[in-house]
Parts: sequence; structure tokens; C-alpha cells
Amino acid sequence: MDFQRDMGLEAFREQVRAFLREHLPADLGGRIRIGTRSPRSELIRWQNILNEKGWGAPYWPKEHGGTGWSVMQRLVFDEECTALGAPSQDTGAQKLLGPVLNAFGSPEQKAEHLPHIFSGERQWCQGFSEPGSGSDLASLRTSATRDGDHYVVNGQKIWTSYAHRADWIFLLVRTDTEVKKQAGISFLLVDMKTPGITVRPIVTIDGCHHLNETFFDNVRVPVKNLVGAEGEGWRITKFLLNNEHATAADLPMLRRYLAQIHALATRRCEHGSVLLERHEFALQLARFEAELAAIATLVQRVAAMEEDHSPAAHAMGSILKIRGTELLQKMSSFLVETLGDYGAVAYPTPQDGDAAAPLPMQGVARGITNEMFFRRASTIYGGTSEVQRTIIAKSMFQL
Repeated sequence: MDFQRDMGLEAFREQVRAFLREHLPADLGGRIRIGTRSPRSELIRWQNILNEKGWGAPYWPKEHGGTGWSVMQRLVFDEECTALGAPSQDTGAQKLLGPVLNAFGSPEQKAEHLPHIFSGERQWCQGFSEPGSGSDLASLRTSATRDGDHYVVNGQKIWTSYAHRADWIFLLVRTDTEVKKQAGISFLLVDMKTPGITVRPIVTIDGCHHLNETFFDNVRVPVKNLVGAEGEGWRITKFLLNNEHATAADLPMLRRYLAQIHALATRRCEHGSVLLERHEFALQLARFEAELAAIATLVQRVAAMEEDHSPAAHAMGSILKIRGTELLQKMSSFLVETLGDYGAVAYPTPQDGDAAAPLPMQGVARGITNEMFFRRASTIYGGTSEVQRTIIAKSMFQL
């Protein structure tokens, strides 16, 4: 691997920064994003700005209307947008469903859904996990029974992010109970306005509502909404989950955390000196910088593997997921510790707006404690650390 600076990538970074300086509206930037999707109006507005630049689908190849960027270019784009607090895109549609439709969708499905993904006006949620079928996804029980030109869907999904705001859901269902469990799964697209769908909120420990339980009671879904062939859902899911191993560490957010720690360290004083001048604080900060540098190097390695279509990228992505999410938890906890007594203050969340009378340290502390609570789940979502270790053991050590 070449550890020299990639001057082409540095030039691309400057291009992204220049675009953001010129085109990111002041009222859309500078937000503290606590792992949540931007409001619909902001998301659509930002999507339109990206579309005008030709950057509306940063994760897709050119032949499908995307930018055709390399893995590292996509990471740079995400990092710079995160650093300036730009609105999110609909990542479920952009990173997950879009590539699936491009690879497996029928011409009619592409014509129906891809233009709405580009506009941001049709938002999606993902219906995979079920009670008792989270880490063991192949054991899902939500059924889809063929009835003429429709499937009749019954069952329950859980941890359905943004189901309460989504227009459609991409859904894994069991269409055959007589075959091996992986072979009996199919991939459906379902309009959330279809009768029989009930969404119940799950308010998480950070005080936010982004998760839900979703129930399906005799929901009739047209057969034309089946992606690929019946029973091909497991293959499609593996394709979906294998995309972008290099993003597993959430490097853009790790770098934002480090910048926040630096900002607090030079602003907060204790016993007459700023935190950065305290030996124990500086030592911990140096450790975070070293860990982050190691993860950034591994990200480059995995990105190179992905460009070469190396099968080892899967296991290396699992290593990144473990190391990155553990560091997210450690750094978010350290941010709260850095606030000292202010870490216990219930600052308004970004969703709540600013307080009428700003609280002390609100400018730098807002959202930090909520973020720490949110990151308690980072070693669970996207595949638990236990599952990732099993993948590493099997693929790298044949255990």
C-alpha cells in the first residue's frame, strides 16, 4: 500500500470544500447531526442543490446516473459534509436501495423509483430486523403469501428507522417455508400508505424518535414490487450489506468528535488553565489521535481492497466496524467528561431548536450528551460486534 499523500485526492477535497463554501446555504449548514436524518424539507432542498452540481447520487456509478467516484472520494465527500454540518441525504435510498435497484430492479421499478430518489421526494425505510431475528437475519418470520397478482404480508419488523416519515419500505419477507431458511426469503418494495401497516414509535435513551415497530396485517403488495426473483432476497441482501466496507468505521464522525474535543480543550478552563495544558487530558487526546490515525490508515487499505474487488475486504470491514464503533463510544463519552459539570445539563437537542435564554457552554456542548447516549447502540446496529468477530474468525482464521 502506498502511504504517500494522494495529491489527486487532496485536489478533490479542495473541490468539495469550495463547492460547500459556495453552495451550502447558511441556514442548512453548521448543524450538529446526532445520527439522525435531516427534516424532509432540508433533505429535499439539499438534494436539489447536489443534483444541480451532478452530485445527487455520490455512491452510484456513472452508468446509473451517479458521480462514479472512487471509494476514497466518497469518503472525502462524506467527511467534508459532516464537518460543516450539511443536511443528510436519504442514506437508505442512496446507499442501500439505489444500488440494489440498479443491479436487480426491473426497468419498470427503476422508472418508478429512481427519479424520486434523485429528487429526495420519496423517502425510504428498511424492514429487515424482527424481534428475535436481528443478528440472525435469516430466521425472519414475516410472511408473504402469493394471492393472484399480490402478496399478502403478515408480521412485524422492529428498529425500523424513520418508518414514521418514510413513503416506502424495502422489506425482507419469507415466501417459502419448505426450503433452507436463506433460500425462502424475498425482497419487496411496499408503499407505507398501504392498508394494514401500523407504525409505533420507539423513543430511545437519547430522547429522540427515529426508531419504530412496524406491523403488517394482511397487507396486499403487488407482485410487480418483487425485486429480483422469488427466493432471491438473501442474495440481494448480501449484495446490499457488502457495499462500502470502508465506511463501517464512520471516519467522518470520528474526525468531527476529535475536532470537538480540541475545541472544548482550548475553551474550558479548570484551576486557571485550559484542559489541553493538563497532562492527563493531553495524554488521552494523543491516544485518540493515534487510534484515529490507525483507523484512517485501515480505511485506506480497505478502500483499496474494494477497488480491487478483493474478497478480504469483507473481513477487514468487520474489523473496521468493531474498532470504529468502539472508538465512537469512547470518544463520545470523553466529550461528556470534557464538559465536566456541564455534561449533566439537559441542553436543547438540535431538533428542539435553541433555548430562549442560552445556557452556559450551549454553543459547544449542545447535543454532546445526546450523542453519547445514541452511540451506546453503535456496537449493535449494522451488525453487532459479536457477529463481526464471528465473520472475522470464519473468513480469516477458518474457525
